[in-house]
Parts: sequence; structure tokens; C-alpha cells
Amino acid sequence: MDFIHESVALGVDLLILGLCVREYASYKNTVKVLKAAPQYNIDGELKNIVARQHDKKIPYAVIRGTVTPIGVPLRSSFVPTVSGVLQIVKLHEHRVMRAFAGFWAEQRKLLHESTNEMPFELCNQQHGVEIVDAISAAVLDVDVVYDNYESTSLSFFDHVFGFFTGVRQKGLQTTEQVLRDGSFLTAIGELEMDGQTLRMQPSKQGPLFLTTATKSTLIKRFEDAKSSTLFKIILCSSVSIVLVGLIVRKVYRKKRQEREEAKIRTRLESERRERRARSRPHTLTQDQLCVVCSTNPKEIILLPCGHVCLCEDCAQKIDVTCPVCRSKIGSKAAAFIA
Repeated sequence: MDFIHESVALGVDLLILGLCVREYASYKNTVKVLKAAPQYNIDGELKNIVARQHDKKIPYAVIRGTVTPIGVPLRSSFVPTVSGVLQIVKLHEHRVMRAFAGFWAEQRKLLHESTNEMPFELCNQQHGVEIVDAISAAVLDVDVVYDNYESTSLSFFDHVFGFFTGVRQKGLQTTEQVLRDGSFLTAIGELEMDGQTLRMQPSKQGPLFLTTATKSTLIKRFEDAKSSTLFKIILCSSVSIVLVGLIVRKVYRKKRQEREEAKIRTRLESERRERRARSRPHTLTQDQLCVVCSTNPKEIILLPCGHVCLCEDCAQKIDVTCPVCRSKIGSKAAAFIA
């Protein structure tokens, strides 16, 4: 194909465009459900409000309260003075890798992640709402309480081995994140009444949020992300239009060249036929005429049957069987009849 490079570039651009469109739709839906989500205070009336709803649940609601563990809180593994309800420990490997172009670039790879979670609720004075499956929250604001980086001492063998494999380890980084008890959070999700207990959990209408930001701040954050994604969509669409234009232009030029070449071949063929017609004898017996058109003289011999029965014009149209004996045509050759 004459436009293979443009086609590959167009395919990649359309793939990126599709991802951007999906991301834009996700941001748009999130903004829509956040704006429509009612906000409630955690107080004595909240249970009555939820109990009056269909199935005793509010599909998407906003509450704010203080993180309070249900039971003994978790202790940090590296900072014992810190306690909380959710603990995330990650081990990352920092390394240098040789890229495709031959340049070395730094990368960070997650080697291990462990999570500890205990039941907790958001409270306002003596009232509270239990949070279910907090680890699955789309936005989860936790504090980094420990961050330690240890460089790796490489031997001469490690340097040589890394040069040939294209990977050199630089160091290991250990981080610990904790959702502290006493943190003031905004929770957005499905609010459900289970017996006498209020629970907030992931909703079918939108993602679960556990953030220190307010509802309006969260909406603005997703509005900005939506605007940024829209710019990417416009940019990718412009590139796609340019690439489609280049492909259409090349296709048009190729088709035009093929039409011009076909016209030249037709004109040359017509001139050749005219010259051949002028050189033919004007007085021919019936036995000397083509068995198909009965106008031009017999000029072609069919093999292997050996019948000389076609003119050159008709021979171009008959390729399967001999019109005289119906045997299969293997080849054709010019016949010179004295």
C-alpha cells in the first residue's frame, strides 16, 4: 500500500481518540452524578430520611464526618505512634532500563503491596455511618507516614550484567500510607439502612469517594479533568482529519493515474487494431473468417487441439474451451496462413 504509514498512524490516533472519548464520558457522568447527589448531615434525622426511601437506601449521597475506628485502631508498622483504620504498604524498585532507541531511562516498578483494613465509620458527635469496602474507593485520601529509599550497591559483575540485559537496579523504596483515625473526610456513595445501622458503600450510579475535599472542590477537579480531556479529543480529531485527508488525496491521485494509464492503453490498443485492420486482406473466403465474429480473418491457433479458428480480437475474450471442438485451451499462438 502506498499509504501504509498514514494508515498505521491513523489507527494509533483513533485508538488514543477512543480512550480519550471514554475517559471524557466517565468524567462527564461523574460530574453529573456528583452535582445531583444530595448532601446530608450525620445526625439523628439521617436514619429517618434513609428509612423513608425506596428499599431504605439513597443511590448516591454525600456525607461528612470524622474517621472513627470500630474497635482497636491499626498501628503503623514503621511509625508506632501513628494509628488509623486503613494501612497500605508498598515496595517499589527503582531501576534504569535501556529503551528501544538505545537511551537509558529511569523506571519505577511495584514489587509488593499489602493492605490492612478495619471497620470504621464517619461520625458526628454520637451519630455515625459505617464505611464499607473503603479500599475500592476511586479517590482515597491517605497520609504517607513513612517513605524510605535505599540505594543498591552494584558490583562490577552487576554493571556488566546490567549492560547486556538492559536493566540496572538503583534502589528500593518502601512507603506506608495510613488513613488516620480522627481525619475529617467527605464520603460519597450509596447510603443504606441495614437494620439500625447506616452504611455507605460503592454505588451503581457512580464511584465511591473518600476524600478531604468538599463536594464543590471535587466537582471542580473533575470539571478541569473533563476540559483537559476535551482538548485531547479535539487535538486527536484534528490529527485524524489530517491523516484521512492525506490518505484520500493519495487514493485520488492513484485512481487518477490508473484512469490515465487505462486511457493510454485503450488508445494504443485502438490504434493497433486500426493498423492491423488496414493490413488485412479485403477479400476473404468463408473458411478464412473467424468462426466467432465472421468478420476478421483467422489469426490465432489454439493448443493443444491445433485449431486455427479465431481472430486476435475474439481470442482475447475466449480462454476456456475451443469453439470448434470444445477441448480445453492450454495456450494460444499467432498463426500465419499463406
